[in-house]
Amino acid sequence: MTVGIVDQVAIREASPGDAGRLSLVASATFLETFAGMIDGDALVKHCETQHAPDYLRAYLQDDARGWLAELDAAPVGYALLTQPELEAARQGDIELKKIYVLSRFHGSGVAQLLLDAAIAGSQGHERLLLGVKDDNARAIAFYAKQGFRQIGTRRFDVGGKHYDDVVLARDLVTA
Repeated sequence: MTVGIVDQVAIREASPGDAGRLSLVASATFLETFAGMIDGDALVKHCETQHAPDYLRAYLQDDARGWLAELDAAPVGYALLTQPELEAARQGDIELKKIYVLSRFHGSGVAQLLLDAAIAGSQGHERLLLGVKDDNARAIAFYAKQGFRQIGTRRFDVGGKHYDDVVLARDLVTA
């Protein structure tokens, strides 16, 4: 990957018609991140359900907003904002349900572009929440640099098996 690849990546708002592109990125990144760490059958089942185009399309047809990162029209990452589903949520919160970037693009600035789009799309909310696997040190470090702090924990179901997540929050409204 060449330096400055982020300058070649386009970020655009996703529509329900982009669900297949989001699904490709979601499954690829989930597999490359967690293969060998999470039970393989559970991992595949999770991708088949939680990353299926119809599942993601339903979010985008409802009240979710998504942003797609593309390089030469190929999807390389995406972010999805939804109404909060986390127990730690309070009035005025919004959830960053998913933010995935292919590993080849880690450290390139693509994740930052997607997070910036999601934060801009969070206008009118007080806090941005997300959950991340408790041993995903790279992601947790990225979010800490972005001003997120841990506000709780949760159990996360992956294909019928449970894993631990940390719940992070970032204030969106400044005094």
